[in-house]
This record gives sequence, C-alpha cells and structure tokens, in this order.
Amino acid sequence: MCVFLGGSAKSFADLFIYLPYFCFVKQRILLFDTILDGHHPDYLLNLIGYYSALPGYEIVVATGSAFQEQFDNRKENEQLAWGSNITFLPIPTEKIQRIHAMSIYRRSFVEWNLMLDMAQEVQATHALLMYVDYFQLGAWLGKKATIPVSGIYFRPNFLSNPRGFYPRFKKWILQKALESGQIKNLFCLVPESVSQIQALTNRANIVQLCDPIRSFSLDETHRATFLQELQLPADKKVYLNFGHLDNRKGIEVFLKACEHLPSNILNTMCLLLVGPIRPEYQQVIDEAIARVPQLEVIRKYGYLSAPEVQMCFDASDVILLLYQGHLGSSSVLVRAAMANKLMFGTNQGQIGSLVHQHQFGLVVDASSEDQVSQGILAIQAEQIKHNPFACSTFAAENSLQKFGDIITQGIESSN
Repeated sequence: MCVFLGGSAKSFADLFIYLPYFCFVKQRILLFDTILDGHHPDYLLNLIGYYSALPGYEIVVATGSAFQEQFDNRKENEQLAWGSNITFLPIPTEKIQRIHAMSIYRRSFVEWNLMLDMAQEVQATHALLMYVDYFQLGAWLGKKATIPVSGIYFRPNFLSNPRGFYPRFKKWILQKALESGQIKNLFCLVPESVSQIQALTNRANIVQLCDPIRSFSLDETHRATFLQELQLPADKKVYLNFGHLDNRKGIEVFLKACEHLPSNILNTMCLLLVGPIRPEYQQVIDEAIARVPQLEVIRKYGYLSAPEVQMCFDASDVILLLYQGHLGSSSVLVRAAMANKLMFGTNQGQIGSLVHQHQFGLVVDASSEDQVSQGILAIQAEQIKHNPFACSTFAAENSLQKFGDIITQGIESSN
C-alpha cells in the first residue's frame, strides 16, 4: 500500500523519486521444509519453477543441504527452472537429523522457532511452511511471528473418526493454532475439509489447494527407448500401480483378486508396478505374484524421472487407486486424469468421491477381494467407460500454474 504524506513542494518531488520503491517492494518469501523424501522435494520444485518466471518475487528456499544435489540430478530430465530470484539457504544434514530424532511435540517447537529465525535472517516478508501438519503446537505456543506465516496442510486426519479421542485432540490443537493468529493462510489439499476447518476459526483464511502435476513435452527418442526397456505387451490391458509401493496401495488385494480369475482373463492382463519399494515388502509382493503365475507382472522398482513417470501413465490402460484406509486424494488420480486413463479405485474418501463424481472409471470396496475381482472382469469386458472431457478439465484445475496462483493470491491478501 502507498501512503501520501503532506509536505513542501521539494518533499513532494522527493516522494515521487522514491515512490516506486515504496509501492513496488518485492515480496521475499521463505519456503521452509526439513523433509526431503516423498512428495516434499516435488512441492518445492513446483514453487521454484513457478516463481522463476515471476522476477517480482524473491524466494528463499530453506531446506536440507542435500536438496541442491537433488535439483542438479533432476534438472535436465525434468526441465527444471531455477531463476536468478531464487536463493538456496541450506540446513545442515546433521542439524535436521537431530531435529527429526526428537518427539513430534518437541520437534514442532524447534522447527517453528528455526523457521522464524531463518525468516528474520533473510528479512523475509512472508514464510510458507511446506508441511504445516507438524507445526501446530509450535504455532500455538511457540515464539511469536513478526511476519505473516502460511502453510500447506496435507492430512486433516481428525475427519476419519470425529468421535475418537485422538482425532478430537488433533482437531483441538489445530483450532488453537489457527486461533493464535500465527497462521494467516492454511492451504488445504483435502477439499471436503475446508468448510469444517474454516468453522473452527475466523482468524485464518482456509483455502482449497490443488495437487499439482507437471506435464512434459516428451522426447520421442527417449520415449521409444524407455518403452522398449519396459517391454509392455501390446495385446494385453495394462494395469498401473504407481507410487511408493507399500501396503496402502492395494497391490495385495489386486493380486488376491486375480487368484479368483480364470486363466483366459489373466492371459489378457498385465500388472505394471512402478516406484520405490522396501526390500521386506518387495518379498511380500514377490510371494503374492508367485501365486498368480498366469498374470504377467512387469516391475520397475526405484526412482523414475517425472517424464518417465508420465510415459508409464501414457502407456497404461487402467490406473489402480485401490488404496487401503486412505481417505484423502492422491496425485496418482491427477496424473491419471492428465493421461486420460480409466481409473479403478476405492469407493472410500476423496478418491471414491472424485472417481464417481467425474465418471473417471470404477470404484469398489477395495478391502474386498471379491469386489475387486468383479471389477476386473467388468473392465476386461469393456463394460466400464470414463469421461475424457472430465479428465482434461480436472487436470487443468490441478496444474502447476493453478497451484502457484492460489498460494500467491493468499500471500498477497495477507500482507
């Protein structure tokens, strides 16, 4: 905001000389996250890319010192940008390890205070907690912030069982944190929780935030080489299970359901497993696969670049979302919509609601081998269709541009 002060003609002239500096002071936003696995680097990279195209903002990235190496390793394959307005403020690995070894309650205070100290060090005008879930106690009872603070909220887990003691306790802590006035914007990744959280406070702005997925212009030579390595069968329907492959992803129930299918159906199917997997769980899955020898299974374990992930979705026919006990959404759903693919998922939570509401495919009780088996039969018989227009619309609503715009609008409104 510009303020006009009275004075002499000379002071008016001086005011006009310095007016641009008063009216167009750059925002200096601190992005803070001490976690560097899972989705955490991706969200940082998304905002780094978004703000690299906006030189009117200065961005300071405060995270683990290993992040720079991650960026450098992914830069070429993922067409990443790092503008001259982006500054990296590394946190030593040893310091992060000490913090992460603390109880979650103590860690909330320590990280909150560390974030405020770093914000003061770089003279930030706003701080964005990339994973605010761990900061609620610190925001409520910790050191007072001297600048506006916002946060991205991933898991409103009090929604799953609103009458249980622990969910009610979590909800109470969140309410106290929001009522403290320390958090200006809570960017929430679970749409159905927005109105319930907003009802807890009038001191924070609760904003629905999309789950962004980048789309890449793929090099055809790279695509051909990658697909040749995968060796996907051309005459079978390919079911993709992507992400961190663990017991939440419904791999086991899918394989058990396949045990009930006749050989002539299994011979027309291929399961593609893509993503990191722990050795002990890999053994569980290998044993389950061995019980269905007629099913072709292609395993691509470990890290894939984002363009290669996009190629896997493009090359598949059905995307599996048979999550176990998961009530939120998933970036896998957004990727599936972007690739315009049929989805086969749980009927629970946000995934079930979105797949059903937008006619993305089929939802079943993902805990039931029989229902999953019947779902596979229906898909193999071409009885299940999806809505391509709804897929493209949903993908656009979850773009990187939309993600950055929502955050920027929230930050601007609180300064």
